[in-house]
Amino acid sequence: MIDRLILITGAWTQVVGTVIAAIGETMVIQEERYSQEPFGFRLVSIGNGFEAAGNSLQAVGAEKLSDGSEGETLRIVGDWIQASGNVTNVVAAELQFAGREEEGLNLDILGDTSQSIGAAFEAYGATLTDLEFSDLLAAGNTIQSLGAALEAVGELYILNENKEIGLQITAFGSYAQAAGATIAAIALTKQYG
Repeated sequence: MIDRLILITGAWTQVVGTVIAAIGETMVIQEERYSQEPFGFRLVSIGNGFEAAGNSLQAVGAEKLSDGSEGETLRIVGDWIQASGNVTNVVAAELQFAGREEEGLNLDILGDTSQSIGAAFEAYGATLTDLEFSDLLAAGNTIQSLGAALEAVGELYILNENKEIGLQITAFGSYAQAAGATIAAIALTKQYG
């Protein structure tokens, strides 16, 4: 019972983190337009911290519940990869908050790419199981993976001096991640709740 609770708590903690990060990304756009202090990066950092904790809890809960199948193993590995990407994004956001934009953006691209790969592992792992809500879980993780990839693309645009479109792509990707995380959390809640 406690293992299921850990897994579900992790899933919803990740959702909270993705929403906080998406709000932060939206604030960054506004702050850039009006030359305000970049407090949005602090929210991005906090959100990614929540995501890292959520992914870690999901991995621990999933390990305890795992039947040892390939699909479950891929999902667990995906959670840990996502958590490492989130930690990388925390450092990146803090660097950007401190005014070290280029260094932060390069690290952000690495973190978002890791998150995308991790979510893709989870999505593929879900397709290999025959659990009741595995299709919904795969869909949620696929959307998360695409959202994180979009964030990385947006950051590449920013690095290449196309900041306005880059910030918009990054924010859109962040909201896609939030949607995907919510779908995945619903699937896990239905499956284990």
